[in-house]
Formats: sequence, C-alpha cells, structure tokens
Amino acid sequence: MSGHNLLAELKKIDVLDLPYVERDLNFAQKVSLSFLLYGDEHSSATYILQKLLVLARATDWRHSDILSQYAKYKPQSWHQNLVEALCIIGARQVLRKLGLRWQELRMHYLPHIGGISLHIHPLLKSLYTICEELTLAQSAHMVLDIRDKVRAGDPLRYYNSAHLEIFMLDWMTRRLIRLGDINANGSDVQLLIEYFKLNDLCAQATLLVDTVNSNATSILAHAPTSVSPNRETSDSAKPNVLPTVVYSGLANESSSSTASSSRQRAQNAIQLSRENAGIALIINQQKFHRDVNDDLKIYLPPVALPPRHGTDVDKQRLTDVFSALGYKVQAHDNLTHFSMLHHIRQACELSLLHDSVVVCILSHGFGEAVYGSNSIALRISDIENVLCSYENLYNKPKLAIIQACQQEDKNNNALPYKIHASTKSPDQHLNMLRAMSTVPGFAAMRHTHTGSWFIQCLCDAIVEHADSDHIADILTIVINNVANKRGNKNETMVPWIGGALRQHVYFPSAIATDSRVPKDLVKIRPLYRIVAFI
Repeated sequence: MSGHNLLAELKKIDVLDLPYVERDLNFAQKVSLSFLLYGDEHSSATYILQKLLVLARATDWRHSDILSQYAKYKPQSWHQNLVEALCIIGARQVLRKLGLRWQELRMHYLPHIGGISLHIHPLLKSLYTICEELTLAQSAHMVLDIRDKVRAGDPLRYYNSAHLEIFMLDWMTRRLIRLGDINANGSDVQLLIEYFKLNDLCAQATLLVDTVNSNATSILAHAPTSVSPNRETSDSAKPNVLPTVVYSGLANESSSSTASSSRQRAQNAIQLSRENAGIALIINQQKFHRDVNDDLKIYLPPVALPPRHGTDVDKQRLTDVFSALGYKVQAHDNLTHFSMLHHIRQACELSLLHDSVVVCILSHGFGEAVYGSNSIALRISDIENVLCSYENLYNKPKLAIIQACQQEDKNNNALPYKIHASTKSPDQHLNMLRAMSTVPGFAAMRHTHTGSWFIQCLCDAIVEHADSDHIADILTIVINNVANKRGNKNETMVPWIGGALRQHVYFPSAIATDSRVPKDLVKIRPLYRIVAFI
C-alpha cells in the first residue's frame, strides 16, 4: 500500500474509536504507548507521568482517556503518531480491529529497527526498545543506581521497575535526560550511555549513540536549516494545549506565542519541589469596616473604603494555581491588620521544612501600604521584614504578591500602623521578592467580574511558563502582558517587581487539573470594566 493510501486509511480512525482502543490495551501497553506519544515535550511528559501514577493506583485502569486527550492535544497528527506507536509496541490485535494490516504497517514504519522512526521521536523509540530488552533485575538495578547517583529532588514514589518507561519519564521531567528536537538536536542522554557502558550493556549504549548520530549529525551536516523530509515538523514550538493543564481561554496572546517548554533550566538554580513547595498564604480583603478601638482610630482613613468586587475571582484563581504547584494554600477573607500579621507569622513559623513561602495580599492600598479589613494599613516593607526575620527562611525564596493601588490620595491619606519588625543583617533579605500590581504612585485595575489584571496575568503566566522559566522571567512576562492592556477609557497599568534573588528560582511543575474558567467569563475578557480604588 502506498503512503498516500495508508494516510487515507489512518484518517478513517475516529476519535470515538479511541476509548475502545484503550480498553483492549493492558496497563503495560498503556504505559509504553503514553511514553512514546507524550514523552517528547517536558510539559507533556510531566502531565502523562502524573496521569500514569494515578492510573497505577486505580482499582480499574481500563477506562482511561489517555488517547482521547492526546487526540485533542495533537489534532493534526494524532492519527499517524498513534498508529506508529501501536506498531512499535506490537499491538497487532488493536491495529487489526482498526482495519489496518500488520505487514503493510511493518514495512512502512519499520518498528523492528531501533533508532529509525517517521513521526515518533527517535530517541523515545530507542529508549522504549531498551526498556523491552532489559530484564526485570537489570531494570531494578538501573533505577536504584541512577537514583543514588543523581539524587535530584525527591525520589519517585513508584516501585514497579517492570514499567521502566515511568522512571524514564521521571528522569525527563527532572531534565536528567533530554531528547532535543525531533531530529535529536540538543539531546542529552549521556547519563544513560555512561550507565550502560559501566554495566556491560554495550548494545544499549550503542543504540543510543547511533540514534543520536544517525539523526542529529546527518541533519546538521547536510541540511542545517531544514527538517528531515521523512518527519513532520515538531509541535514543540506551538502553544502547549494539554487539556486539564492549561487554563483554557485566559492566556494572553503575547505570552502564548512565547511559550518555551523546551528551554533548559539553569543548573545552579533553586528547584522548588512539589512535595515541599511550601505555604501559599492568600489574604483576600473584600469588605472593610471602621469598628476599631479608640486608640486605633488615628490610623483610619478619613473616608470609608468601598468593597472590592471581583477579588474573590482572584482568590480562587491563586488557590487553583498554587495548589497545582504543590503549595499548601491557606486562604483567608477579610482579616484585620492584626490578623494579617498573625497569619503571616504563622506561615513563617510553619516553613521550617518547606522550600519557600508565598504571601498574596489582595486589598486596597496607597503608597507603600496595604489595608486590613478594619481599614488600618500596614507598611509593605514591614511585612517584608517579618518574612525576612525568621531564621528558618534564610536563603529560602520568599515571594510577596501585592494586589493593591499605590497612588497617594491627599483627601484620604492614612497613617500606617507601625509594627516592630526589623532585620539585623542585609543577608536576611536574600531571595526576597516582591511583585506589585502597579508601580508606586498609581492605581491598580480590577475587573468587577473577571478579577484584577495583575493577578489574572500572573496566574496565566505561571500556568504557561512554570515548567520552563524561572520566577523572575515569569514576572517579566507578566509586566509585558499587563502593560499591553487597555481599559474602556484607555486606562493603562504597569506592575512593579523588586527584590534580592541571588539565583534563578523555579516553581515545581504543575499537575493536571480540571479547573477551568467558565466560558462566559472568557467571552467578556476583551471588555474591561474597570474599578480603580485606593
């Protein structure tokens, strides 16, 4: 059968067939198929790793949606990718039920020849071949030896080495091995090659070396600016649209076009772990009162503060995003200035065994100050001093996110409440980072239905770039995206970032989540009904 006729046959496979295909696969085949289909991008490898770990613990793994989700993720190429992957794992019964003939597929895709592929990443095919070749004992020794050698982050809590592809996916998400592009340019599998050579597994080492050389070297030598004509162009440059990972409809256009899940993380960076990411404290001030003791009335602003409609949307979005990163979220509504300090100090005290702490304050504010629900303001610099004064947070990333106006209002100036919070050494401020919704002296924009510009753009950027970019770069993306917005009266806003990071800091990778923004909110997003209060 010609390639053209085969492609026509493949296109006859319908998305509705995929659940039945999965029911005919055992768990080992699902692992192998997931590895071959999802493993070529860091974010998709992270997604499928989490999916497989959940599936492995399920009592009934037959009814899964791995292939249906893949068809949504790769709408243009899933047919040919899936069929080649099924050929590689030898799922002849499934192929036969799809109306395809094994002998024709075998001659077209050459599944029996390692390192040569049409659509599947060649290194994924070679790594799968190695997983099949190794005995159970060899696989178990490999997992233990590499774990002892690298000790990168917390070990994978999965203990069945018969599914070696799961451990391979884990090493990919930790960037211990890298596949590079579809032609293996930029790949790094030296860790595995060295292991195989040291353990008399020369055939496996040779397969990896030959795969890289036959793909990357030949392409660079003869066609440095082109893609191999036998393979489709990689989807890695497209926005990552894995279902249930990306918050649908909220990513700003400019941030979507700059997604770079394949970017390598800096080697000397702080890599926050999912298991010990830390506490994310969210203080959400929606309503304000003036019922305070007489000795505190001197701190009240002359005019009552109005409610902050739309702030609950920000609170929920922050909760979803930081929960997906592994943070223990503590969200509180309408806290007085005393309660704010209490919860901030409590979060610091509980951070002894955690990698970082995040404090998000959503409130009214003015120059260098933010209000409690009792209309008494605290200086933001004092809040920073509290975060930096705890010895158990020295050198750990401390992120303060402030959504509040910062303009000076002569008709409603307040006197910030002074607290006793100081640091003894400038070193205590290392890795302290402040992200403000606006530069000093200006108002912060908030939509009464869809939340504030700053918080929503921040959450969009974290969801889209946490797998590839460090926190400072993510905040730079946020500044750009917010600065490009315009309100219905041509209002503008520019966030402000400051701090003392001494090295790059990377958030943990996000897990799959079904949290989505309602479509009716997405539709009204281009229209900015703005509330800009002090």
